[in-house]
Amino acid sequence: MVYAKASRRPAVASFAWRLGLFTLVAAAIVGVAGLAWTVNDAIGRHHDRIALKGLNGKPSPVAVTVGNAPLVIPANLIRFQVDRRGGLVTAMDLLVHWPSLDGFSEDRAEVFRDGSAGAPLIYVTITEAETPLDSLKRLTQIYGLYFSGPELSGPGHLMGRRMDAESAYRDEIVYFEPRAADPFVVRCLAEETEEIPATCIREVDIGHGLTMLYRFNRAWLDDWQTMDNRLRRLVSQFFKTA
Repeated sequence: MVYAKASRRPAVASFAWRLGLFTLVAAAIVGVAGLAWTVNDAIGRHHDRIALKGLNGKPSPVAVTVGNAPLVIPANLIRFQVDRRGGLVTAMDLLVHWPSLDGFSEDRAEVFRDGSAGAPLIYVTITEAETPLDSLKRLTQIYGLYFSGPELSGPGHLMGRRMDAESAYRDEIVYFEPRAADPFVVRCLAEETEEIPATCIREVDIGHGLTMLYRFNRAWLDDWQTMDNRLRRLVSQFFKTA
């Protein structure tokens, strides 16, 4: 879904997403050749460290710069201790409670340290946008090349299509908002196991040259509109104003 740039931390990942490089067809599209790498880098393994050391639940403002965009983010939303120092970062990883979208607190400490598939947490990564593809182009020019089988009725009036078993997206379903000019598009693992939850990942252009990548349990997909709108509003509050 996103970029060839390597992250500076392996712990951005959260579960094994069976994803490789795009095929030659996708690679021919400008800016697409590296899209798969960062998704794989961003979610990797489910049983990674949540890394909430040093948090006391206080939303102390942390000034960071991602790309060329200055942001101010409450410390209790920031997942990794090293990022709470502020300054220039290549990516900013957040961890928020669903459905409150609150950050870490002592009252919810056990929830935030829960590594199970059912933990009510959303993982968010803010990084530089390096692809010109909007959601419609990503749906039609990339994912649509690998649709296999009939249309599926998805949660929340979404439409689903399974991905070709011979493609890099095997074992995945793409759910999307039909007949929309700027559709909601999300990729989800088709099945879940005891080790790997049926997780979904979505990429959103948030302006200022940045992208928000967020991942969540597929069980919450029925509430996709509320989740997407609220996450966009939350992140929009981070941008510094003159």
